[in-house]
Amino acid sequence: MISQPYDLLVPYLYTIIQIALAIIIPIIIMKFIVKAITKYDDEDSIEKTLIRKIITLIHYLTVILIIVLILSILGIDLQSLILSLGLASVAVSLAAKDTLSNIISGIIIMLEKKFKVGDLIGIDGQVGKVIKIGLKSVDMEYKTKFISIPNVVFSTKSLINYTRYGVYAESFQINLRNDYDLEEKIHELEKILDANDLILKEPKYLILPKNITAYGVDITIRFFIKDPIKNNRIKAQLIREIKKNMVIENID
Repeated sequence: MISQPYDLLVPYLYTIIQIALAIIIPIIIMKFIVKAITKYDDEDSIEKTLIRKIITLIHYLTVILIIVLILSILGIDLQSLILSLGLASVAVSLAAKDTLSNIISGIIIMLEKKFKVGDLIGIDGQVGKVIKIGLKSVDMEYKTKFISIPNVVFSTKSLINYTRYGVYAESFQINLRNDYDLEEKIHELEKILDANDLILKEPKYLILPKNITAYGVDITIRFFIKDPIKNNRIKAQLIREIKKNMVIENID
């Protein structure tokens, strides 16, 4: 009588062992792969972000593999199961296809390094500062806006990186009357630009006389800053200083 529970368990012992191995072996392999990958983890490079995404993907694939193995051990026909789901399986397949496309595109984004976290980029009519490069999307912000772009968009649309070289260029135009001393006014502009601490000293700003019109000389002022989000504030500061200290015809 005491051995009866064990007798009932014996026929299922092989299946239990198989299920245990189906769980343990993929986990061991996953940990070995993750340990090997993390050797290349660099705190100061974009590879760190890429490695984290790959590790997350490995975790998902391991879970899926374990589920498939257990269902196979239990004798469940996966093909018949999928077919029995009908339209639901089609919807899941389409969703999985989109997710996989975004994941692959995300890995390509990080391998190509066309932009990184902190860059100001423009794509598909949207402009923003990159705050996160995820497996499925790139998150951006611009002032009070939060923007999320699916990774696959970066494979099909043109990308503009405004800060690829570590600086952001901004410009505006003023008009000086023809009867003013041009060199004197340029010197005054230089003093105003030099006094602004938010404008980079290198690369140096440019003051470019462009056109002579009946109203005066059109001058383009081009300057460089580190944080593109502050461009309008810095530009407004300069315009106020120029209006305050110089007599000019117009500012565009």
